[in-house]
Amino acid sequence: MSEEVEERNWSELPPELLHLIAKKLPDLVDFIRLRAVCSSWRSSAPLSDPPQQFPWLLELFKRGYGFYTVTKRQRFYSLSTGKTLTIPLRNKKPKLRTFVEGGVYSGYLPFLEYSNLSFFNPLTRDFFSPPLMKNWYLAPWMVWTGTDPIHNRTIVVVDRDLDIFNEIGAWAFYDPVRKKWVEKKGYFYQCCYWQGMFFSTRVHEPTEVFDAHTKELLQEIPPPEIESRENWYGKGSVSHLLRKSYLVVSSGVILRVVWHHDCWHEKEKPIEESVFYIYRLDFERAENKSRWVQIYHLGDQILFFGEMNGFSMTARPNCGFSKGCIYFIDPRERKPYMYDVLAGTVEKVPCPFENCTWFLPSL
Repeated sequence: MSEEVEERNWSELPPELLHLIAKKLPDLVDFIRLRAVCSSWRSSAPLSDPPQQFPWLLELFKRGYGFYTVTKRQRFYSLSTGKTLTIPLRNKKPKLRTFVEGGVYSGYLPFLEYSNLSFFNPLTRDFFSPPLMKNWYLAPWMVWTGTDPIHNRTIVVVDRDLDIFNEIGAWAFYDPVRKKWVEKKGYFYQCCYWQGMFFSTRVHEPTEVFDAHTKELLQEIPPPEIESRENWYGKGSVSHLLRKSYLVVSSGVILRVVWHHDCWHEKEKPIEESVFYIYRLDFERAENKSRWVQIYHLGDQILFFGEMNGFSMTARPNCGFSKGCIYFIDPRERKPYMYDVLAGTVEKVPCPFENCTWFLPSL
């Protein structure tokens, strides 16, 4: 006599169990599908408490020398699941016009419509457009301001269409309290935002620190010794072979990550021969007290870098990324690579796209 199989009503799973399952999902797409099963599952997995999300790779399409864009049917690749996802970017009102390319993105993709900067979330279709800026930005790029820069309205953009000889450029900070832009003209390169301050630097140069609200220059922090121009061709020096100095906020502190890659000679070295040097900023409000201190591991942190900016995340099991590593996009190939800080090795990251950058999805 065969035993009767008891039919289970999956909608009656305990809410606390569903919540635990939802928090361990590797991808936001799975979280959305879980919520779509029934009303009880949806109430047990609120949008306000999604699982920790790790970046996708955003496919880019070349539209001329040095410029890239997205398409109406945009593709993303998740390293956590190994799957490619296609999401339509069509938006009738307001219409998405010129994609703002450069760096990495959090939750929202930036677009320009004439002189107006706007942000569009491809998962939720949410749209946000801050007030018009006073100055015209031809090719702005975003500075990472936290895990959810749009909802808290803390946005920083930098105009990277610069007249290098006259050192003309600008950065703009959107003040969510006063609901207005604070703009500063100057020459800015690698940047980050931390505790109401705007930090800007480039390889071999001091780090300038501004008050994001008043635009006041607070201090200039000398670069690490490895970047010193005084040691340009000194014995054993690599100063003349340094490519970039990224600034990134990680675990509440600012890191300066110096990329060493010989790409200036006729025979460029393979990207796999790259080396990254990491420095932590010991920041002091008093002038001339701040300094860079070299560190040799990242702990459980993971760093992600695009062309101009980056961000940091804390690793967790089965996230698809290795802790203590740097994931970067080669600006020339637009391909992703991983640098293992402890091993000092570089390897290519699997990617189905010809050109890409990092995008952190959010709900």
